[in-house]
Amino acid sequence: MNSVFVECFGKIYDPRIHRSRKHLLLDIIALTLFAVMAGAQTFNEIEDFGQIHEEWLKKYLELPNGIPSHDTINRFFCLLDPEILQKHFLDWIMKIKGYVAENVIAIDGKTMKGSHQNSKGLNALHILSAYSCSNGLSLGQMKVDGKTNEITVIPELLEQLFLEGSIVTLDAMGCQTEIADKIVEKKADYILAVKANQKELYESIVDTFNMASDKEFNHELIPEIFDHEINGDHGRIETRKVLALDSKIIETQLDLKKWANIKSIVKVVYTDVLNNNTETRYFISTLPPTDIKKIGNSIRSHWHIESLHWVLDVVFKEDDSRIRDEITAQNIAWYRKMAISLLSKDVSKMSYRRKMMRNWAKPEYIIEGLMQ
Repeated sequence: MNSVFVECFGKIYDPRIHRSRKHLLLDIIALTLFAVMAGAQTFNEIEDFGQIHEEWLKKYLELPNGIPSHDTINRFFCLLDPEILQKHFLDWIMKIKGYVAENVIAIDGKTMKGSHQNSKGLNALHILSAYSCSNGLSLGQMKVDGKTNEITVIPELLEQLFLEGSIVTLDAMGCQTEIADKIVEKKADYILAVKANQKELYESIVDTFNMASDKEFNHELIPEIFDHEINGDHGRIETRKVLALDSKIIETQLDLKKWANIKSIVKVVYTDVLNNNTETRYFISTLPPTDIKKIGNSIRSHWHIESLHWVLDVVFKEDDSRIRDEITAQNIAWYRKMAISLLSKDVSKMSYRRKMMRNWAKPEYIIEGLMQ
């Protein structure tokens, strides 16, 4: 594990002034990973973890001047390019854990609520992330500048990713013709949620499925159907009915040529059986209606990135983080995502919180988890 770590992270350019380097770049990167996997949420806690487990850490790290202070760690991540850190982390994880073929890449944004700087008039940092549902791994992230929104950043993020052969899922914010073009250009399929921000498209799809449900009105609109049931936590049961029609049906109502390679329109009806609540959502896709099961499972897979955001908030307390510097906040946000991926691959049947508490008490478990 050490040789692979050095091979991957040893290529990173150290942004610090040479004469001020008392602590090695590899030591800071590894110490921070170990500490975050053990539940550290602040730079002080990263230093605390290092001080408590210094003798153990010396088995793996050089630490020529002992454990770096929290200020030193903070300053280092203020200088380190987030994109470079992401690239080398992914290279390392893929080497030690392997990588299976992509199926669904979910893209969604999340605001780090505690990162705002009211004194400087700066809003909280908003991060757009791409997530491999088959590998349980974040593939990339980009900040959304306060002067723009996700629509302009999504194509930039897509450009960084290898998408060929995968299905990209996006919420309604990403339902834009330029984004569809970029996904198809990268030789991937898409499933895009449609809401009122695409008013004509949305109304055409809703009207068409309403007609399809009225057998007396139209016998020719017969959708492909896929039903599945999901058993959730605390006895919750949710059923999903997925219906798909050929997109050519709505060609008479609006110009579909601007939607690259579109093949189907989709309706999903979600029913919470216990509470008798129903919700309906609509989508467009490059997958044909006959691939109804793949469409339904792909839409379901988008839940993985929402689950990631839930873990970041509830387990890692990301919204409580008071890191104000944008570069530092992006770097530590990436550490949390990498920690989630690595902890999820730990085969022990414990919650994330229990795994982290165990790692703090006995950090040997961190190495065991990395080697599984």
